[in-house]
Amino acid sequence: MGRDRVIVIGGGVGGYAAALRAARLGAEVILVEREKIGGVCLNKGCIPTKVLLHSASLYKEAQRAAIFGLDTEKLTIDYKRVLARKQTIVARLTSGVESLLRREKVRVVNGTAAFADSKSIKILETGEVLACDKFILATGSVPVKLSIDGSAKVPLLTSDDLLNLETLPESLLIIGGGYIGVELGQFYSRMGVKVSIVEMLDRIIPTEDEEISRALEGALSKEGVSILTKAAVEKIEMAEKDKKVILATPDGKKEITAAQVAQTVGRRPRYLEMNIEAIGLKTARGRIAVNDRMQTNIPHIYAVGDVTGGIMLAHVAMAEATCAVQNALGHNPFPISYRAVPRCIYTSPEVGCVGLTEKKAVEEGGEVQVSRFPLHAVGKALLMEETEGMIKIVAGKKHGEILGVHVIGPHATELIAEAVLAIELESTVEELAHTIHPHPTVSEGMGEAAMMLSGGALHLP
Repeated sequence: MGRDRVIVIGGGVGGYAAALRAARLGAEVILVEREKIGGVCLNKGCIPTKVLLHSASLYKEAQRAAIFGLDTEKLTIDYKRVLARKQTIVARLTSGVESLLRREKVRVVNGTAAFADSKSIKILETGEVLACDKFILATGSVPVKLSIDGSAKVPLLTSDDLLNLETLPESLLIIGGGYIGVELGQFYSRMGVKVSIVEMLDRIIPTEDEEISRALEGALSKEGVSILTKAAVEKIEMAEKDKKVILATPDGKKEITAAQVAQTVGRRPRYLEMNIEAIGLKTARGRIAVNDRMQTNIPHIYAVGDVTGGIMLAHVAMAEATCAVQNALGHNPFPISYRAVPRCIYTSPEVGCVGLTEKKAVEEGGEVQVSRFPLHAVGKALLMEETEGMIKIVAGKKHGEILGVHVIGPHATELIAEAVLAIELESTVEELAHTIHPHPTVSEGMGEAAMMLSGGALHLP
């Protein structure tokens, strides 16, 4: 019996994870990518953004070094070196992935794939036709571009552009207060740029718990980021060398002028080049439709990551890749579960969330209990001088099952992993409260937040 032949279209985190998993399960694998291995995450998203934010965080920390008994003189920003380091880190990671693919004997084809029929694709640049037993589609997403009056004449930056500005603008207006907008907004603000964030809804990061959202808005505002919510962009026009944005707000029209204007209003699935109509592959609401096995309406074709229009996070794409491959190859097949998906924002303070927000838990009909443990009661946070933040737990009132955990503060994106496991294992707040946490750490706050719902916290009155 011969090996299954798998073609993966798209070399981002979902695609290369699928290729590696399939190869390790014994399949003959071809990976088709028309740009760079690593996709958005490694080249234009997760990694470069976090490299920039880390530089900005170190700069901010050095500015307050005197608090810790340290003297820093002539502290300056070498922006070109910041960008150069970003490229170095990205190159190191992408070359590492390429090395893994070579080691697993995955054939990488550079080009654009389009379906010739349901069992084969054609590489548009070369005309090469490739056939296989199973397909895994992982073509990712592209930034959404708003249709704004005047935007045809006034160029707007995308999140991709913001990662590669060669010089720092004097001022920057960001349209969209989601994850991408707040992260890049804080980076540029810490680099000395006057930053404004405009959000159409009533708060930034509107999909997260409202208390966490308000706390992050307060922290960013305190640093000097101007945040305007309930503001819809109506028009954009040139104002000499700058750009003027006209907004509709509850208080009437407002105008903001900035040297650069960027739009970070989300991403949309990318699949138009693949000629899926020719084979009858079904889509729904602009995304490739899949079941809980990541299988499309054509049984031997699977899709993972952003192209399915679900939770557009790199770690979700990798989990979906494992699910798709194991189902496609019949190796310990399982349905995908989104029960405990961590959501992280790498601002300062960081935000880490999993499960239901308080509002969503109430809407779903059950009685809930909520704890909020402030970080000023955590010794490690105090010695770090990072006491603004909290750990919030939303749990069922009757049985104490953990429904959601929301953290804002230092290392929140690391701390949330414990809560992810707790929800995945259907833990109760009592079980979490009885878990011994190391001292002194910020993670102690997780245990204390659980204790608040199970007999009372130790370090609060």
